[in-house]
Amino acid sequence: MIKSSGVAIVLKSKIHQKFAVIDQKVSWYGCINLLSYGSAEESIMPLESSNIANEFIRSINY
Repeated sequence: MIKSSGVAIVLKSKIHQKFAVIDQKVSWYGCINLLSYGSAEESIMPLESSNIANEFIRSINY
């Protein structure tokens, strides 16, 4: 359902980073599983920086 709405999802094995980049400026970073409905206590931090967003995007391209 997420992919059909035009959102790009990149899944990689053997890493445990969890982040989302929105509009190449706002990033959400933390231990929350962005694609689940878990009830565990987790946290996420919003960051507003195009530099940080670009670093996240570069990290998934390697």
